[in-house]
Parts: sequence; structure tokens; C-alpha cells
Amino acid sequence: MLQSTMSSSPFPKCYLKPLLPDSIRLLRLLPNEDREAPIQCELFHCSLQDSGKRTHPYDALSYVWGDPSKLQPIFIRENNSTSGHNLLVTKNLYEALLRLRTCFVERIMWIDAVSINQKDDREKEQQIQLMATIYGQANRVVVWLGEMADNSDQALQEIRNAGGKKLKEYFNNDTTQQAVTALLQRPWFRRIWVRKQIVVDIYKIY
Repeated sequence: MLQSTMSSSPFPKCYLKPLLPDSIRLLRLLPNEDREAPIQCELFHCSLQDSGKRTHPYDALSYVWGDPSKLQPIFIRENNSTSGHNLLVTKNLYEALLRLRTCFVERIMWIDAVSINQKDDREKEQQIQLMATIYGQANRVVVWLGEMADNSDQALQEIRNAGGKKLKEYFNNDTTQQAVTALLQRPWFRRIWVRKQIVVDIYKIY
């Protein structure tokens, strides 16, 4: 495993280079065989106009930021070296990255909290205008609902099995109903962006 050299700088240098109007930052989530190892990644610019060439197919993450008081660091390497900077992200995002990271292959993703310089209001405004395009051109949208709890794994499986059946007839077991209800009450389903992302996905399908 590479040994990382922590810089004293409080903010990653990768944010110093401004984004062009049609560009985004993509996160290269570096692999690790140890599922609990600290998160390491790299950031690079990518033009949305060139996305049709599929030079950098990426997954877009849809999730809830979570409690802003519960933060954990991820290490952002600079210029393919072992040196870099820590960036604080919410615990919910950190847990998502742990689950999304693979053992041997890097994963390319767009994640708003990291891909956008959260200290640059002008950049945030510009990137928000591109949100539909970002999700629309993603290879796929990955939804992180949170860690398994309240039989959520069972709820997801039952929803898959239900298919086109009438839900009231299918979910006739009290335990199943409670599990599905608990799952659908998670914060992700209350996000306004969820509706917009669903519209984008339907547009991609048809």
C-alpha cells in the first residue's frame, strides 16, 4: 500500500485550477484490498462536450450529505504522486465510498461534495446549472440509501421480486411491510433532486 504524505495545506490544490464552463471534475476512487482502509482518490477535469467519445465514462452518485457535524477525511492525491491533502466529507458519504470502492480496479465517479469546490460560490452556481447534463451523461446513477438497517436488504429484495404485481397484494406480510415502509422513509426519498434525477433517467431510457 502506498504511504501518503500529508501536506500542511488545509485545502486540496486540485481546486486551484478553475473549471471551464463545460467541464466537471471527476473523482478517481483508488482501489484497496482492505475494505476498511482510509479512502484515497484523485480529481481530474473532464469536458462534458467530449463525453460522447466515452473517454471517461463515469458513475454519478445520488445520496444524502448527512449530518454536517460528523465529518471524516478522505485523502486526495496530487499529480499521481503519494503527496496530497485531506478533504473532510460527511460520514454518510465516507461510508458510501467505502462500499463503492473495489479491491483492484479504480472507479471513476462524479460526486457533488467532492467534484465541486464547495468554497467557491461561483463554481457551485455554474455546476448546478449543469446538473441535468451531468446526471444525463453519466454511465449510470448510483443511489446510496445508507447502511443496512431495519431489514432493508429484505425490503429491496422484496421490491425486486414484486415486479409489476400490485404492491398491496404482494406485501401482505407485516414484517415485509414494515421493512419496505422503513426503507421508503429514509432521507434520500425526500430530496428534491430525486425527482429531477428520476426524470433524467426516464429521458435516457426513452
